[in-house]
Amino acid sequence: MTSERLPIPIEDPGPDIGFAEAQASALYGRDYRKVLASDDGFQRLDAVERLAGARAALSAQEVAVMDMAAGRGHALAEIVRLTNREAAFVEPLFLGACAKLVAHYEAVGEADDEVGPGPLRLPGPFL
Repeated sequence: MTSERLPIPIEDPGPDIGFAEAQASALYGRDYRKVLASDDGFQRLDAVERLAGARAALSAQEVAVMDMAAGRGHALAEIVRLTNREAAFVEPLFLGACAKLVAHYEAVGEADDEVGPGPLRLPGPFL
């Protein structure tokens, strides 16, 4: 009786996403959910304006992926299944959208600190 070792399957960790991109995705998702569920009219209006600005920075396909991922909380593998697309198609859309959102939120934060979530900054060295 030979004991063969089966290879251990390596789980795909998903796309490599940076801190700023993750923050931008979280801000998008927060505004998306506020638009849908906020009882406070002023908070909802602010979220509608921020979400509209963020969506203007994205393509229609990127908006769809961000709505599913950040807004609805779907994993990329689930988006691949739901859209019947390949992961090689969905992941670059998501990563590209996150990069565009970082640039958008930084620009909005630099233009007016009172509007939007403000600039995204990575933590610097602690002195």
